[in-house]
Amino acid sequence: MRPAIDLARAGIDLDRLERSLFLSGHPVGTGQYRVTGGEHEHWVDLYTAAHPRCDCGDHLWRDAVCKHILAALLREGNGDVVGALGGLVRQLRQAA
Repeated sequence: MRPAIDLARAGIDLDRLERSLFLSGHPVGTGQYRVTGGEHEHWVDLYTAAHPRCDCGDHLWRDAVCKHILAALLREGNGDVVGALGGLVRQLRQAA
């Protein structure tokens, strides 16, 4: 299955991707995750298009691919998100 998120259109914010690395995604169903490790627990559903992907404000109010969605996509082994890790590493090396 492919997630109901158009990452090509939305893009992957490398700062959010970096923050997602510190979160844990706990599967609760097919493509459904309880994401912990931040201030609050969040719920992500990658495949059901009938409701929002994540219950956090970043996603609900900004319609952004939030760090919780990215953490769940990493847990799923999504090629687009895993591939973006190379860009994140380059960015961090340049900043160092």
